[in-house]
Amino acid sequence: MNAVPELTHRTPRKTTPPPAVFHPGKTLARLREHPPGPVHIIDPFKIPQHEAVEKAAALDALGFPAILLASTDYTAFEDRMEPYLAAIKQVTSLPLLLHFPPRKGIGFPLVAGADAVVLPALLGSTDDYYVWKSYLETLLALPVRLDREDWPELLLTVALTFGEDHKTGDLLGTVPVNTENIEDTENTEDSRGARGPAGGNRLDTHIAVARDFGFHLVYLYSRYDRVPLDVIRRFRAGLRPGQILFVSGNVHRREQVDDYLAAGADCVGFAGALEHPDWRTTLKELADPGRRREESR
Repeated sequence: MNAVPELTHRTPRKTTPPPAVFHPGKTLARLREHPPGPVHIIDPFKIPQHEAVEKAAALDALGFPAILLASTDYTAFEDRMEPYLAAIKQVTSLPLLLHFPPRKGIGFPLVAGADAVVLPALLGSTDDYYVWKSYLETLLALPVRLDREDWPELLLTVALTFGEDHKTGDLLGTVPVNTENIEDTENTEDSRGARGPAGGNRLDTHIAVARDFGFHLVYLYSRYDRVPLDVIRRFRAGLRPGQILFVSGNVHRREQVDDYLAAGADCVGFAGALEHPDWRTTLKELADPGRRREESR
């Protein structure tokens, strides 16, 4: 039988979970109440701590809803993340969300100082560990990994990838969503050789899971391409009020933010757009809802 790995730097604490773990907390409430708009994604394993602190202060001043800390790759997670989060919290009151892939035997990485953790159910994965078992493993290990007062909100999330993404596919077994002929209603064979709903029906299946199982968020991501606007509209129409629709991938201009928002996204994530020396100028442009109107004149 698989055993939860022993993490000796922590001692067991009371196992009665605080309400924020299982019920909507302050972070989710803020995301729901905040007007739709952009959200910056910082890669702590790429961006130096001092730069992240400067960006966090700027995001706070511009009234962003939250800061997402995310990376596909990570090592020595706690050693890196504890001082990183502590430094950011010195300059901002914005909620800090973690979004990192789980690892078998441990679950999702956790660290004191995070306000919330995005727990993605990768519905397109060929490995059921990344669909749902990673969540259970994380929950079982939570009492011995963090003191109770440090437990973050757990944001239950449906996550789907779009376009070719061998990096995520090789790591997590994900198969990109087929967006061709989304109006098709007949069954077809997918890239794994399985028969099932195709096109629009497959999207509707994902939407139904997100809606009927009461997920807090839906995270649509494209590493090298963009999430189709028709897909965003379809999700928005099928989700319940209060379910956050987060769209991310290759966002570099305010025009792209506006397109996603107009299609129904609540949060539009951007990361690489600020990975250059003049990031302050780019940030102001991305944060300005009037930028597109000015450029179109």
